[in-house]
Amino acid sequence: MKTRLALCLYAGLLSTAAWAGCGEGSGQCYYYQAGALKSRGACQVTTCAATDQYFYTTWEWQKGGNKVSIGLGDEGKPISQRRLMLNGKPAYALSVPLKDDKMVCYGVIGTDELMCNDSGNF
Repeated sequence: MKTRLALCLYAGLLSTAAWAGCGEGSGQCYYYQAGALKSRGACQVTTCAATDQYFYTTWEWQKGGNKVSIGLGDEGKPISQRRLMLNGKPAYALSVPLKDDKMVCYGVIGTDELMCNDSGNF
């Protein structure tokens, strides 16, 4: 009985150390430039993350061939020192309910570009 309890406690500690997984969804993707909507369309969103190791998401428009890739740069650095990158450029995230609670946006630092999606997969 003690062995089983010890194993359950150990498994519980391991499971809280890092959460990882991927999510997929479809929704609308939006591309804004200088505050004006430049492109909007149905898109497929795939997001994968491990709380202490990695994060990346790709958005693919169903028409037009647009693709957005967002992830962490600066490989080899601790997770707390890595920068968010959007298509290879430094970026920032906005989690504001512009349209609804599932909306998320990412902007490119130093530009007037903003990409958003309402799939719920951030």
